[in-house]
Amino acid sequence: MPPHKAGLLFVNKTPESKSLSNSKGDVESSRQIHKHVQKSRDYEQEKETRRKLKRARLFSLGWTPISVAPRQTPASEPLPVLSDALPSKGAHSVALRPHVHRQREADADCCTTPDRPKNHVPEVSLVIPSWGSLDPFGQFRVPMNLEKHRILEYFVLRFFPAVTRSDVVAFMGHTRASSSSPAVQAVRRATTNELHVLALLAAASARMKFVDRYHFSRADLPERLADATLRLLRSYLSQARPITHELVQSILYLWTVESYRRNWDAVWTHGKMIMFLCNAHLGGFRNLDPYMRRMLWVADRFQAAATQTPPLIQERWETEELTPQQYTCAVAALREHGRQPMGYGFMETNSVFTEDFQRLLDAVLELCCVIHCHWAGVAEQALIPKQDWAVARSYFVADELINFKDSIGGEGPESPVSGEPNFQDCVRLALIVWMAFVPACVPYAVSAGQVTLRAAVDARSLRHRLGRIISSLQEHPASVKEQAMLLWVAGLGAVASELVDNQEWFAVHFQRLAKTLGIFSWEDFRPIQERFLLLDHLKPGSVVKLTWLLQRAVHADLGD
Repeated sequence: MPPHKAGLLFVNKTPESKSLSNSKGDVESSRQIHKHVQKSRDYEQEKETRRKLKRARLFSLGWTPISVAPRQTPASEPLPVLSDALPSKGAHSVALRPHVHRQREADADCCTTPDRPKNHVPEVSLVIPSWGSLDPFGQFRVPMNLEKHRILEYFVLRFFPAVTRSDVVAFMGHTRASSSSPAVQAVRRATTNELHVLALLAAASARMKFVDRYHFSRADLPERLADATLRLLRSYLSQARPITHELVQSILYLWTVESYRRNWDAVWTHGKMIMFLCNAHLGGFRNLDPYMRRMLWVADRFQAAATQTPPLIQERWETEELTPQQYTCAVAALREHGRQPMGYGFMETNSVFTEDFQRLLDAVLELCCVIHCHWAGVAEQALIPKQDWAVARSYFVADELINFKDSIGGEGPESPVSGEPNFQDCVRLALIVWMAFVPACVPYAVSAGQVTLRAAVDARSLRHRLGRIISSLQEHPASVKEQAMLLWVAGLGAVASELVDNQEWFAVHFQRLAKTLGIFSWEDFRPIQERFLLLDHLKPGSVVKLTWLLQRAVHADLGD
């Protein structure tokens, strides 16, 4: 046998085979086997390619010139490198290019220095110390990698403006004018302690994950950062160390993490701790840093509206009431645009409301008239309040609705809808839900074309009240106007609810009520939402969702 064939192995040959060479049948069989193997390989390769492309479209795990939501366009250039953060002797500056990591790091805290890009792409200069860690300020107490640096940039550009409502000119008497960025100052203060740095990273990464839908090298990165922060916090408090503003700020960051996770019990626990420390060691809420006070107040109102429970902080965002002249001007401006002020339908069923609640409802409708002007694009007029007033007034009115109690001790008139005094409370809860979305809707929460705030509502209380009324409709039939109001409440719940279970419940009853009233299109429903309060401006996609439900309402089951 020739030397070059000494190692050949003949497969599928037996001593009975007439020849060691492949027959035509063997060749065809081998070809079919190779064909199937290649198809399988191609299929797996195609699946892997689609997976990578999908992840790349969702979010690039590498560096981008500015870390914004993948659905939005950067509004400004990255922050310049501060003068006191210039490269030190032990550091060198590199330029990073956008890319997708193909291999996940075993340790999220480890980071290798990327190669210098060869092609012309958008660049961002960073300061990389010679020992391999990335630290733009050169003084962090925790190892910093690219992912954590991206979280810091998000904190400065997106998180801090959103949670402090920096887009509002004035907040509780404190203007936003400042010689330098308050977000950068917050980062600098956090660098002095590992606890504060981790708390800041946990809060910003939680908003990235749960609000803007970012993807990290570890899916549970925000939770891991929060757990590490909580361990350090317990250790700090057990050592009886001084209670500082930075410590309270770190607890507030943990509050925001749990708020984004919709863990309202944990939010309440952190909130009670913050209020205790503020009152016992820092002189009360009014002595906090203005931006911390702003963030705490907004976070407290957020959880109060979401859970429909009284807020922890008693201070109100006081605003001037709408004068009769201003209200008349707003109504006239709407009518010039061919609109009628929303909310007049509540007046048609005012017989079910007590006098105290009717006065509060009047204040709600006056505010809604101004909001309607802003939504309709009415030109600015001297007598029509501006957007900042509407945001401030919405917080004040929401406080009034949350804390409302009848002076007659709940002995109000019984509703003709249900035969029990639940109808007024159902309307009150619905108004709280609607008001929760006002500060977060366009144009009140948009800065440089980007939405800076989002609302969340746990509508279980509203579901409970509405369910009791609907369950008694057979025993106590409702008028057409009352059914229309119930339809509006169900539509609001379907649009505003976060929990899927609540969404489905409201959607089912919305379709049942729509079928009873013979409403099967958005054009049919539009007069009803204008009679009460508009739903199409609260959230993107509201019209599409309600239209879809109405088109299928004809198939709704009217049974229990």
